[in-house]
Amino acid sequence: MALALEDLGLGACEESVYRVLIERPSASVAEVAAAAAVPDAEVVDALNSLAARALVNRLPGSGHYVAAPPSVALGTELTDRRIRLQRAELALAELVETYRTGSMGRAQRDLVEVVEGRDAVRQRYLQLQLSSRHAIDTFVTGDVQVVGPENTEEPTVLSRGLHVRAVIDQSFLGEPSAADNVDESLARGMRIRTVDGVPLKLIVCDGEMAMLPLRGSGSEVDPSLVLRGGLANVAQALFDAVWERARPYGEPHHGIDAMDTRILRLLLAGLTDHAVAAQVDMSARTVQRRIQGLMVQAGATTRIQLGWYARHHGWA
Repeated sequence: MALALEDLGLGACEESVYRVLIERPSASVAEVAAAAAVPDAEVVDALNSLAARALVNRLPGSGHYVAAPPSVALGTELTDRRIRLQRAELALAELVETYRTGSMGRAQRDLVEVVEGRDAVRQRYLQLQLSSRHAIDTFVTGDVQVVGPENTEEPTVLSRGLHVRAVIDQSFLGEPSAADNVDESLARGMRIRTVDGVPLKLIVCDGEMAMLPLRGSGSEVDPSLVLRGGLANVAQALFDAVWERARPYGEPHHGIDAMDTRILRLLLAGLTDHAVAAQVDMSARTVQRRIQGLMVQAGATTRIQLGWYARHHGWA
């Protein structure tokens, strides 16, 4: 699938302008505006922004612009984001290990609360949800053990107008009724993205408190940690880094019907045809026919092309 430049901080207009330029040796403002179907004034603003990030250059005396090579212009940005994510994961792991080995002082221990027992973990998690004032960020794994769709306070939180984001482990979408639950969350206003694997179970509330398992990804329920202050800030940084590289799980689009939108979402999240069929209660053959129909509608000859088209036309 083509690189989503908005994931690197570019707006939709900037991305359109940059893509026009990388297809041409050079182009004027008018030529870019015509190719991108964007007003001249917006093209000028986008070019100035791209130039400030060294993504495009203006040819002296000609009024034409050229794109910097993507491997050079975007490679550094991708590397920086990977480094930030690795640093956040390492910092969080070091903090948890420090607590486990008992080397933290009293003042530092005041920043960490240990919660043990399935019922206590569930209760503390729900308390954090209900006590949030502005925002909740969470990682959703494929091995729900304590808080699931049937006993979460998510509907209450969303009804209060909080900003809620979730990064979902791709494996979760393959579980029974998972797609239905995710669609309900989207309808309530939650923003959702997916990744091949989340680093650990996590909830961050207002950027001030976080809860995660002591032993990290794949651990049992007992015990869990509630982090405050600077430790919660590290957890927030980890979530933000994963969110930036995750794939959007978008809203329905008028160009295709609701079922095709759902099939496409699951397909782009990495599910196989058979796994998609199980989620939408269809045969794999029917799902494949509908995917072929989407490819025809998009003018795509491969599923990669379909994914690119869907990503840039708001289909999924």
